[in-house]
Formats: sequence, structure tokens, C-alpha cells
Amino acid sequence: MAQLSTVEAFCAALYILGRAQEAQKVITGFAGGPEFLEINRERLDQYRDAVGPSEVLIAEKELFGGT
Repeated sequence: MAQLSTVEAFCAALYILGRAQEAQKVITGFAGGPEFLEINRERLDQYRDAVGPSEVLIAEKELFGGT
């Protein structure tokens, strides 16, 4: 499993919190940054749209498998 860099984690957090434009600004200065958002958009959208912890867990199961 790949690990997130600090900037990727920060970018993901901003995106999930509904601050997509700020996430884009943060990640743009880094190699592969814009691709990070494109590649992970479906995952980030599922987390962003989750309402409450139970929906976050459902999203994790759908995205990563497991029980």
C-alpha cells in the first residue's frame, strides 16, 4: 500500500472538507500534484460526501475492501 506524503494528506483533508480550490493550490507546486487529485477524485468525493462516521466506514469498505 502506498503512503501519503504530508502535502498529499493535507491536500486530501482540504478537499474532503470542501475546500477543493485551496487543495488544488497547495498540491500544484509539487511534482505529480495535480495528478494526485485526478487519480483520487472518486475516493475523495466519497469521503467528502459521507455524513457521519458510519458512512465513512462504508466508504472505506467500498474503496478498500474488507469487512
